[in-house]
Formats: sequence, structure tokens, C-alpha cells
Amino acid sequence: MKTLFNCLLFCLLSICSLAQKKPYPVLDEDGVPITYGVSSLKSKIPIFLRVDAFTRSITSLDQLPNDSLGAIVYLENAQKGLVTVRLRKDSLKYYRYSITENDTNVLIKDGIPNKVNFIWNERSSWPGYLTMDLGITEITNKKTTIKIYRLPDDETVTTVILYNKPLRPASVLRANIIGSASRADKKADIRSLKDGAEIDIDEQTKGIHISMKKTDLDFAYTVHVVRNSGPKADHIDFAAFPGAWKYDAADGNPYCIIEANYFNKPGNYRIYVMPQIGYGVDVSAVYSSVPQLNFRVRETPRIYTTKDIISIIALLLLTVSLIATLIIFFIKRRSRNKIQAAQKKAESTKGQLDQIRSQLNPHFVYNSLSGIQNLMNQNEVESANAYLSKFARLTRNILNEQDRISIQDERSLLDDYLAMERLRFGFSYELKTDADTDLLHVEIPAMLLQPFVENACKHAMSVLGEKGLLGVAFKSAGKDLILKITDNGKGFDLHQEHEGLGLKLCRKRIDLLNQLYTECPVSLDINSDHSGTVVTITLKNWL
Repeated sequence: MKTLFNCLLFCLLSICSLAQKKPYPVLDEDGVPITYGVSSLKSKIPIFLRVDAFTRSITSLDQLPNDSLGAIVYLENAQKGLVTVRLRKDSLKYYRYSITENDTNVLIKDGIPNKVNFIWNERSSWPGYLTMDLGITEITNKKTTIKIYRLPDDETVTTVILYNKPLRPASVLRANIIGSASRADKKADIRSLKDGAEIDIDEQTKGIHISMKKTDLDFAYTVHVVRNSGPKADHIDFAAFPGAWKYDAADGNPYCIIEANYFNKPGNYRIYVMPQIGYGVDVSAVYSSVPQLNFRVRETPRIYTTKDIISIIALLLLTVSLIATLIIFFIKRRSRNKIQAAQKKAESTKGQLDQIRSQLNPHFVYNSLSGIQNLMNQNEVESANAYLSKFARLTRNILNEQDRISIQDERSLLDDYLAMERLRFGFSYELKTDADTDLLHVEIPAMLLQPFVENACKHAMSVLGEKGLLGVAFKSAGKDLILKITDNGKGFDLHQEHEGLGLKLCRKRIDLLNQLYTECPVSLDINSDHSGTVVTITLKNWL
């Protein structure tokens, strides 16, 4: 009954032990050695182990790498052990097992279990079963490998390794930095990594190839990459656990590849290769006692990829486009404001010009009506009728609201006016234009000459009568248009303020025209002495 209890206890403990992955107790509370199930949970052939009291610990490493039916048990300082297997009594002849010590010494090969350790009766949990002793006793400082299978399926083998010897420190053979293969020879770029080396990492760096000398338990060794600089000092960036090792086809030694992304940050790194049993061990406590490889990754200038360059160019173009859009927007708004201001100013100037014209027109009409009245008082009815006819036509043209008039039309209006005034005073007049026929079609501000011609008739021609001579000339000088009015009157003193309303309005009108036509300014020059008066109006850049 006690044996049955021990069997049930070891099953329960075996399940718990696999889950905890920590060293298990060797003896129970009564000091009796505990029997553990040590075969893989996937195996249909249960194998059990019981060790002596000299054993310090039992640790499970779970299943063997690449072997779902294999398991390993690490024993510390055990001297003797008992390995058993539970099988049906009527099936013993179908089972075969082998036992090998230290991978080379074969103790049993394809043996049939024949030593009964325990018989399960009909009232037990396993009626018809036998617990068979596999004949393993002396396990001091040995690696014992047990393999068992059931015929005819000789490929479905359950394996258990009992490892009862110290794990030796790892012997690192070489460490190399591996880069991408070149396009020319398709060979990888391999550089040796020495202890204390300073290295550069770039996009071509693939990883570190590290190999160690083969042991009898390679998969129990792990590789740790520890970064001991930066915000995460002594942080494990990489750990290769059992099963990560591969084997070199040339010498059969195991190697491991540490990918570059585990050490591509600038800083100091250490690589450790050490045995590790289970997952409950504080590996940082054993770092000082195992071999290590130190190296430093230098800070390297950033190398921009094609994608980075395209992104930067796109960002720059977007920024430039945004800035250009804003500049164009502000320029347009400023230009629009300027145009609006110019339009307002032009409208204001035009309004003032219209106001001056509205003042000049009554002035002209008043003078003309006075001349008609004078002719009628002298009983010159025929002359008065001719005067009135020309006056009607002239008034109709002058009162037109157009701002500009061609030289040809201006000349016709002046001709009508002077012919009309000659009926009153009998003077002579002459209108001259350059031979250039295109000049007749050039437009000038309306009523620009009329007030000066009218002033000459009133103050000079009315006094001289038939001796009076008045001339109006239109000529060009390069891009300038020159308008000149001359008379042979007695003149007047320019420094005395005796100008009439018409002349004052003309000066003000020219000032307003200069505000309206800033690129084509209008200048007025008056010369007067005892021999006559010359009025020169120059329209610059007008042609």
C-alpha cells in the first residue's frame, strides 16, 4: 500500500515539477526517497527515477530539442539511482531498450525488460502491469541515456537522459560579425570580433556568429547579450535558450547567430556563453564566473536610404510649396489692397477732375455768351448768327463727358472756337501738327488746351484786334508729346497774383492728372514778356 502511495505521489510531483521548472526535493517528509516520473508527458511509456540521499537536487530541463518524446533530468552529486518502467505483463516481449553511458559506452542494446521491481495486483490502479527495473544503479559522474520503444514501431522512441556530472564552462571558439553578401562574389562579409573591440553597425550588418566547443550537453548552454550602457543598464537584449544551437558541417561544433537588431544601439555590450539549468536560476548572479566577450558599438552617422531621401525631398517640397503659397497669398492681398487704394485714389482724382471741368465749362459758356451779346449790341446780326452756330456745335462737343480726346478732335474743337472768336476780334490764328499722321490719333486729356487758348483770346487778341496772332502747335519729341500755345500780346508778370479763375483751375487740373498718370507726368511752363506769351504743356512718355 505504501508503494502505491509513493507511485501516486511521484505522478503528482512530476506534473508540478514540470510546471515549476525548479529543483525538486529528493526525500519526502519521512526521509524516504521520492520516485519521479521523468519521461516526456507525450510518451506512452512511463519511466520513473528514484535517487539516493546523497543527491543534492533534481532539476528538469523539459523535453529534448527536436524530440517530443525525449526528456532530460539534471542530477547533482547523485551516486546511485533506480530507473523503472511500468509495462503490461503480457506485452513485455514487445519492448526493447538501450542504455548508454557518456554517449560512447553502450551497456545494453535492444534488451528486453526482465527484472521485476513491483507487481500490480487486481485491486490496484494498474491491474495486469509490472514495474520493471532497467538495471541502472551506478550513476556517479555520468551521463546516462535511456531509450525504449515498443515493436513493431521501432521509430517511436522514448528517450530519457540522466545527467549527473558538473556542466563545464563553455569554451568559445570564435566570434565573427557577418555582413551582407557582395553582389560580385556573393560571399558574406565576415569580420572577427575580438574582446574589447569597437565596431560600427550599418544596414549591411546581419549579426554575430558565435561558436563553442562541442560538449556532451550542448543544449544546456545559453548565450546572453547584455547591454550595460544607456537607460537600461545590464539589460538582457538577447538570450538563446536550449534548442537555439545549430551544428557546423565542417567540425560538428555548435554555433548560434545573434541578429544585429539585438546590438545595433551605440553602447557597451557583453556576450556570455554559459550552462543554464531550468528557468528559476538567477543568471545575473553567475555572470562574473563565466567567460565573456566585451565589445563597443560606436555612434555612427546616419546613412539616409533612398526612402529617407524621397521623404525628406517630399517634406521640403511640401514646405516650400506651403511657404510659396503663403507668400503668393500675401503678395496678392497686398497687390489687391494697392489696386483698391489706387482705384479709390483714381476715382477721387477723376471726381476732382470732373469737378474742375464742371467749373471750366460754365466759365467758357459765360465768355462765349458775352461775345454773342457784344456782337448783337453792335448790330452785327450776321456775325452773331455765325458765332451762335459755331458756339452751339462747340458747346455740344465740350459738354461731352469723355475724359480723353484725340488730337484730331481737339484740333477741330480749337479751330471752331478760334474761328468763333475771330468773328469778334478779327485776329489771325494758326494750328500746326507734325507731319506724322499717327499723331492725330493720339489721345490727350479733354479740355487741356481750351482754357489757355481762351485766356489768350480774352487778354491778348481782344486788345490787338487784327494785329493779333495766336498759334497752337502739336509736336513730338521722342516719347514726349509737346503742346504749345503762343500769342503776340503784351504779356503779363508771372510773379504777380493776377491769374484768372481759368488758369488756376488748369494748374490744379494738371496736378490731379499727375496723380492719375504717375508714369506719364504732365508739366506746364509759361513764359511771358512784352513781346508775347508762350504756354508749353509737355506730356512725358505719352507716345
